[in-house]
Amino acid sequence: MRQLPWRQVSLPLFVIVCLFAFPAPAHAHSPVKGMGDFISGLFHPLTTPSHVLIIVGLGLLAGRRRRSLGLKAPMAVFIALSGVALMVATMSRVKSMHPALLLGIALCAGVLLALDKNPPLLPFCALFAAAALAMGLDSAAEPGSAGTVVKTLLGNWISLVVLIYDIAIYVSLGGEAKWLKVALRIAGSWIIAISLLVLAFSLRR
Repeated sequence: MRQLPWRQVSLPLFVIVCLFAFPAPAHAHSPVKGMGDFISGLFHPLTTPSHVLIIVGLGLLAGRRRRSLGLKAPMAVFIALSGVALMVATMSRVKSMHPALLLGIALCAGVLLALDKNPPLLPFCALFAAAALAMGLDSAAEPGSAGTVVKTLLGNWISLVVLIYDIAIYVSLGGEAKWLKVALRIAGSWIIAISLLVLAFSLRR
């Protein structure tokens, strides 16, 4: 198998890292300007680099997980806890999570993908639970009327769940194809690399 020159591999990685390391100002609790509350909530997970890494990692893990190992329980845990965490964050003083915690969850997902590991059901549920709580608590809605807050939280919650489900569905269509296993391991390696670099930038600042 012919290996690509390092420059061809490093340039795309460098571009992606720059995009994640220097995002436009988008706080976890601020709405997307010019859009309604519900649409703003839908787009919020895509404006936070650490959330994107976690969503992609969980979606890829869910899509490649064998049916015999079960997937309903982890997704049920994620759906329930993400909704609870969003409400708790909005009603409490917890408005954000430390980047290291969020990126640590992304790293766990990346490592499992890179090593092509399918953990037992309980640890798998624990990973989804940690991701749901971390992203939910990091996504408090901007203070406002009850209707505004509810629509923003609902959009955010639906977006988190649908994004992971969509990625999982598309990945599952590949079945047990060898090329898919290789692609998922590469994706896991990229998630690890980007998470570490973004973490380094965030800690430096």
